[in-house]
Amino acid sequence: MTLQGLNARLPDKLGKMPLVIVASKGVTVSDFELTGNGDTVPQDQRAPLLMIGAGDFRVENGRMFNSSKDGIMIEGTAAGDEDLVGGVVRDIVGHKIIRDVVSIGGSGAKGHRIRNVLVDNVRCYDSELRGAVEVSDGTDNITVRKVYAEGSVYAIDVQDHKKPAQINRNVVIEDVYAMRCKHAIRTANHPFGHANLTVRDLTAQQCQFPVQISNTDNLALYNIRILDHDFDGPPVSIRNCRGVSVRDVTIENTAFKGPGLLLEDCDGALIDGFTLRGQTSSLTSGLCYRLTTGGTFSGLRISNVFAPNVKDAGILLEATGKKRGTLTDYFVAGNLARVEDRIQGLRAAIVNNLP
Repeated sequence: MTLQGLNARLPDKLGKMPLVIVASKGVTVSDFELTGNGDTVPQDQRAPLLMIGAGDFRVENGRMFNSSKDGIMIEGTAAGDEDLVGGVVRDIVGHKIIRDVVSIGGSGAKGHRIRNVLVDNVRCYDSELRGAVEVSDGTDNITVRKVYAEGSVYAIDVQDHKKPAQINRNVVIEDVYAMRCKHAIRTANHPFGHANLTVRDLTAQQCQFPVQISNTDNLALYNIRILDHDFDGPPVSIRNCRGVSVRDVTIENTAFKGPGLLLEDCDGALIDGFTLRGQTSSLTSGLCYRLTTGGTFSGLRISNVFAPNVKDAGILLEATGKKRGTLTDYFVAGNLARVEDRIQGLRAAIVNNLP
């Protein structure tokens, strides 16, 4: 079935009512314009404009306005007793969508998942409570690419809602631009086993906490640009992740009085290519590797860091808190940055660095 050219609007004050519900597989919705009533409906009566509850769907070339919840909600709980498999969302613009322009969410505690979905070319303007794309609550093999977000909480969010079955795996995020948002990407999740997150080609301009990633194994972060960061928080923060690969990160102009790139309680971390440009002298360190737990960590490798003119050290390794973690088998070499190792772990090589 194909639904093409729909132009529809919700009446004011009508809550808990989507405009369109798709409950069958293989449906296409294209060339549409949907308008909600978010300015007249309270959040406890919110509803999406378009709700997708079955797989192999296509949603293309749509404009969406003033939703009380999401623009497009791909919802695992609506899929019954099976996984929701297959779908494409492409060429979507959302203005004043109170929550997400595109929301992908599994069924959580029931264990049914959303798999094999592509989200391509989404623009988000002025999302009051959320942002362009959410991936959450039990997903596999999700690709999100070519996203623009302005004046919203985030461009991309990968999260759970505090239930162990809501694990997100094999998520690829690429070609993201966030302007005047709180986050370009965040992972509001818990240590349940989230794994295999790739983020590449991301730019955050005038964002408060541009990159905040936590509780995710096998994280790859490539070609990240943080511009004009004038806020009280680290431009890039990675916490409690194992198997981290960070390559080619640039921070240009920041007023933050702390580290530019903070890695906290991360095991097996590789940082290859980190650069400070412009006004960055307020930073205490360019890159800070910090241990806050009593665990044992290893395999840290840091190279090609350019971090001059910071207050303390271009590269700082430290352990804080009552339970001091330990670091072994680490290598810091080939950097244009002063290195200060306050951990002093076993089997360390800190060589060929130019302060």
